[in-house]
Amino acid sequence: MSEATVGQPQEGSLSTEEDAGTTEDIGRRVRALRNEHRYSIRKLSSLADVSASLISEVERSRVEPSISVLKRLATALDTTLMYFFTEQANEGRVMRSTERPRLDSHGVAGGITFELLASDELKEIEPVYGRYEIGATMGEDPVTHEGVEWGMVVRGRLKVMLEGEVYFLQPGDSIWFPSTIPHRIANVADEPTEYVWVNSPRSF
Repeated sequence: MSEATVGQPQEGSLSTEEDAGTTEDIGRRVRALRNEHRYSIRKLSSLADVSASLISEVERSRVEPSISVLKRLATALDTTLMYFFTEQANEGRVMRSTERPRLDSHGVAGGITFELLASDELKEIEPVYGRYEIGATMGEDPVTHEGVEWGMVVRGRLKVMLEGEVYFLQPGDSIWFPSTIPHRIANVADEPTEYVWVNSPRSF
């Protein structure tokens, strides 16, 4: 069996007349996944034992690869053969930094930004990026609710007040507590404080 044919499906190929556009989809997905791995065509050629010229032709949808070629490409790209033929079910697992839902100006002093780090499909936990401007606080009155929280400071200095206890968190420090404990949070740095927070269950 040859590695690829031009124009017509070959025996052993997964393309049929009912799959109009499949060759184009395969090429697009090979190219996209190769770029995600940051592989050059030459690098992928070496890993998959497929000629660089063939990979280039596949990516440009100029040839229809055989099953054996796609299997080798799939293995080299850490995926499965069906990746090239099915709609991707994992798109909702990725939250791009430019697509995060954002909420602004919460708290008494304002200057608070929350960005959700996962889509609503993630039901069990709610990861959040938070930014408190200088002097910002979530409010004078502590809050309570069901669940548990975990957080880690990325930049600045965060003051976490848990009923009669007070904790000062530096970059890299983390904390967890039951959300039923009355709690307040404030930025006590002379710069914006940024952190990653995880709520369970979701609270936004």
